[in-house]
Amino acid sequence: MHLSLCRKPWSVTKFLYFHIRYVPALVQIAITFVGTEIAETFNYTAHDCYIWQVFQGVASVSIIAAVDIILILRVYALYNGHWAIRLSVGCLFFMEVVCMIVGLTLAIPGIRFGSDCSTTGVPQSLLVYAAGSVLFQIILFLLTVVRFGIAVRAGWGRIPLVELIMRDGTWAFFVLVAIVIAEAGLFGLENHALAGVLYGWLLTTFSFVGYRVLLNLQKVVVRTPHPSTSRSSNGYRFSTVLSSDAENNQTESHELSNTTNRATSIARI
Repeated sequence: MHLSLCRKPWSVTKFLYFHIRYVPALVQIAITFVGTEIAETFNYTAHDCYIWQVFQGVASVSIIAAVDIILILRVYALYNGHWAIRLSVGCLFFMEVVCMIVGLTLAIPGIRFGSDCSTTGVPQSLLVYAAGSVLFQIILFLLTVVRFGIAVRAGWGRIPLVELIMRDGTWAFFVLVAIVIAEAGLFGLENHALAGVLYGWLLTTFSFVGYRVLLNLQKVVVRTPHPSTSRSSNGYRFSTVLSSDAENNQTESHELSNTTNRATSIARI
């Protein structure tokens, strides 16, 4: 599956896939030069450690934001690109990124380092960084649950693509929130030397969640056969319904076709 992606034309989702798949690994290779025995040989100054911390902060924000964009695209597909959802989720995503940047901006100058640039003290303002990510994940999860509930009541809950989005949305939510809260919890410990222990795991977790969500979506879209094409000739029917009222069924079928095309475009990396 991965090799087939390399042969496809570049797109936004393909760029996101490669970004979240490989950038975390490159970052973790780079940070082996801080907080380890290797770092002792470089005689880092306080300013050097500060630069390393900025690098780690920027890297984590870029990876988290990339994964969030993938999750946002899924929500857009679920709601058929409704303008209110696009506007509200887009604004919330912007606020999340701002919270993370503000949290890092306030916290990084106050972080204390050892001679090898390992973290020995972390200000509580870094919790703003974690809070923004957790709150945004909660909102995306609630939007997914609400939409899935509507689909189930309308009789579309057993469609593979609908099941996949709900399943992936659920485990992705709990895994991402758990790792962010765990890292934030270390900030509150008296031994601040442990504050950076989960940084590598944070990058790995977000990387895994992001590329698995994309690959799973692509597999289902490729394997799902075309149902009836009487109302649409250019896509899979992505069965999420805006309303279960009988009089709206015909309109909803058209919306389902449009929503399917959106989900399919996400999957075609």
